[in-house]
Amino acid sequence: MANQSRMPRIEDVTPRSNQIRDGILAVVVALIFTTGLGALVAQWLRGPAPTLEQARALARAKQFEPARAVLARYLERKPRSDAGHLLMAQIATEPTDARPDIALAHLALVHPASQQQAALVQFLKGKAHYQEKRYDLAEACWDEALRIDPLVPEAGWALLDLLDLEGRVEDAHRLGMRLHEIEPEPRDQARLLLEMSRLDVDKVAPGSLVQLFEPLHKIVPSALRPAVILGLALVHDSRPEEGLAVLKDALERHPDSPLAWDAWLTGLYDGNDFAQFAAEFRRLPKAISADPRFVKIEGLAAQNEKDWPRAIAAYRRAHEIEPYDGVIGYRLRQALWIGGDRREAERATREYAEFQDAFKKLRPVYDEAFKIPTLGVADHAELYQRLADLREKMGRRDEARAWHRQVLRDSPDDPVSMAALERLK
Repeated sequence: MANQSRMPRIEDVTPRSNQIRDGILAVVVALIFTTGLGALVAQWLRGPAPTLEQARALARAKQFEPARAVLARYLERKPRSDAGHLLMAQIATEPTDARPDIALAHLALVHPASQQQAALVQFLKGKAHYQEKRYDLAEACWDEALRIDPLVPEAGWALLDLLDLEGRVEDAHRLGMRLHEIEPEPRDQARLLLEMSRLDVDKVAPGSLVQLFEPLHKIVPSALRPAVILGLALVHDSRPEEGLAVLKDALERHPDSPLAWDAWLTGLYDGNDFAQFAAEFRRLPKAISADPRFVKIEGLAAQNEKDWPRAIAAYRRAHEIEPYDGVIGYRLRQALWIGGDRREAERATREYAEFQDAFKKLRPVYDEAFKIPTLGVADHAELYQRLADLREKMGRRDEARAWHRQVLRDSPDDPVSMAALERLK
């Protein structure tokens, strides 16, 4: 039949027909992509969607770079995934392959859904800042993490290690005892208490502190804490002129700070600039002079002037405030022999000898305890009581009480620890 329709053959398709066909195809493709199907096609072309579990598995195998690559692909698909950003930050702060810049960028995108998650974000920020050697920012983040959730994993230990690194023994001690009181896991509770012993034995060398904090001070010269740490470290590293210059600048920037004044006066005395020390002590603002930290400074000033009654009175008060400071005990003993009562001088000498003896014995007992895998979960009454006795003689009565309570938890009727707790009230 002449008028019957038929399919066009190749030779019947004209260039005009090709143009029409291509135009229709372009419209169809555009419609596919504008309706969201394009994304599905693109995903199909890229292969199976990566998962968080794949990234975790790679991280557990220490394959951190591939893990980050998987996470990057995952976050392309799910850019608002808090779990994905948190995992990226955790992987990027692994010590063996640290990328703090990546960690901080992803943490900035997290919207915490709970107190625990908010605390975790602050912990990871602190870890990243620590890896950048911004110890000031790390401390602030870890403080905030513990404020939000005192039991956030690792934050307490991280901050404790930082304070120890900075030579801030008293700050570390207060934090450690606070963590010990709230720690629910018995092993960690005992380990925290044991760590308090080590703080009084191991001291960071001044030269090491200089290497750590000189670069930070150059970055943030106005930050008080790094300046104080660096200035005193330089003084104690036999570089008093450099150290005093740092401390003087810190005081000029923070003229009303007890910390700045304490560091400045301590630096002058330890740097043997006794004339300027005396003059600057007289300049101490009355508004902060009542701070307990200046009691021992007053003792130094009185000793410098050979005013022994005043020095003895000041050192007595300082020893009551800080019985764990062996240097104060030594200075009290010295002042009493020169200008005080012989009987009291003999008593102070005995106490100081006990302190020194306990100090020497502590390290071997600490090492013994550290090696015990059941510390805190088995009955080790004799060891706990030895530690308690040593810490009591070193003026750490709070630690002694804690070790005796550890004994009584396992042996409620132990007469030694019961009597000790009564004595240590």
